[in-house]
Amino acid sequence: IVITRPSMAFSSLPLQQRQPRLVGVCHGAREDSNTESTVAASNEPPQQQQQVSPEYCCHVSHDAAQARKIPPLPDASKLMLWETNILALGVRQMPHDSWLDWVAMLRGPNQNKLPHNQVIGDYWSNRNHRYTGQGGQINKKREWTNRRPQPLEFKYINNQGGWMATRQQLWEWHTEICPGGFLPPYEAPHYRFDGLDMRNVEWYSGGMQLATVRHACNLQRIIAIDSPQNFSKALLYHSANNKQQQLAGKREESFVKANTLLG
Repeated sequence: IVITRPSMAFSSLPLQQRQPRLVGVCHGAREDSNTESTVAASNEPPQQQQQVSPEYCCHVSHDAAQARKIPPLPDASKLMLWETNILALGVRQMPHDSWLDWVAMLRGPNQNKLPHNQVIGDYWSNRNHRYTGQGGQINKKREWTNRRPQPLEFKYINNQGGWMATRQQLWEWHTEICPGGFLPPYEAPHYRFDGLDMRNVEWYSGGMQLATVRHACNLQRIIAIDSPQNFSKALLYHSANNKQQQLAGKREESFVKANTLLG
């Protein structure tokens, strides 16, 4: 199995009161033989499933595969994503003058305290509670609920594998959008010791500095889902390939096949 993760940043919107802004992303892994993801049944007639293109993210040279003890040419059915799942994600169609079409809106930004005209909305497929038993979460009593996972629930936040930005975006993030700045030395009171205070490793390496709200930029990450090629180009090979062992004890919703997420 191959684990992949999302990466890459698209443009963002001006941000007031840390209003969410759009940023593109992705992450992944190899599939574990004991990990199978499920999707709620649909009343729509079955369609041929789209396939991701693993050559963009996950085909490596023979020498690299031997050195890292990873498969050199995994096929699409072996690609897995972790720390995300269909049940948490929403979709949004971008404006007609955009080069993007349909996108998945990743979790992280907190929009609860924003004026309605500043919220970047999305469509959650179980908003009408049609999919009981698979359209929600398991509560402490091991009962299914129809509640959508909260934006900052860590097992769905999809720590990304990287990001890209233009110099103009970096300047806007640092001077206008991200409290305390985006680049060091960071400013109090949002950071102590110029940013050398204790923070989760995912704060920087997993993009939480970009996509969460507490002392962070509150950017809205997106993944293009309008074509297998665009989706596949947002995946990165997690070449350490260690998540099968680290996450072996996690429940199934911690993983999802890349093909299943794409549909």
